[in-house]
Amino acid sequence: MRNRRIFVLLILFVPSLAPAREAVKASGSSNIEIIDTPTAEVTDHYGYHTSFRFGKEGGIQNKTLFGVFPRLNIGFGLDAEQVIGTENSRMNKPSINIKFRPFDGKGFLPALALGFDGQGYHYNKTTDEYDQREKGLYLVAGWKPFVPELQWTVGVDIFDFDENNAVRGFTGLTYTYERLVALLVEYDNFDYYKERRINYGAKLYITPLFTVDLLGRNVPEFSGSENRETERVVRLGYTGTF
Repeated sequence: MRNRRIFVLLILFVPSLAPAREAVKASGSSNIEIIDTPTAEVTDHYGYHTSFRFGKEGGIQNKTLFGVFPRLNIGFGLDAEQVIGTENSRMNKPSINIKFRPFDGKGFLPALALGFDGQGYHYNKTTDEYDQREKGLYLVAGWKPFVPELQWTVGVDIFDFDENNAVRGFTGLTYTYERLVALLVEYDNFDYYKERRINYGAKLYITPLFTVDLLGRNVPEFSGSENRETERVVRLGYTGTF
């Protein structure tokens, strides 16, 4: 009798999860960022997306976004240094992330998203800021101009409204094949020579909701300085619903 009740509950419960999971998959939540740059995608209402990024000197970064309202995501970022290894670990100040998508795109018109991302990379204790600065306030447009599997992103951002800081630009491409693998490439800060970066990578879909990204940041042959080191990064991502 007890086994029969459990079976009935599973029959009622599992189908209710299927539409929610399909909604998350259709929302493009796994592609809300390329590598360092945002896209026009948002996570679905009642959904969330979280990622863990393992990089230089044992550092770990976490970004989490919640679909609190339709088209609106709010979340946070956490950054810890030397978590992996023998040195003393340290947590840097948390950041906030907000993204609003007012337009989904139609025909040749791109999808648009306006957001704020407070998470930078490689914290410098001397200057009390990140060597690779956060996006700050940004506006991003996304097209699928040729084939549905190819997404082109273009955006502008400004992290500080001081007179010495100008608006910067970024662009990127994501090609997804059958929800099995995606190829990623982006050109960040392309209008500012000293800070420009070429990043590339591949996204592996372990399941429709869980991804593993293998990334290379700051390719020295194409970036602003030959002295920079290419950073190898692993990023884990998971998308879910409430």
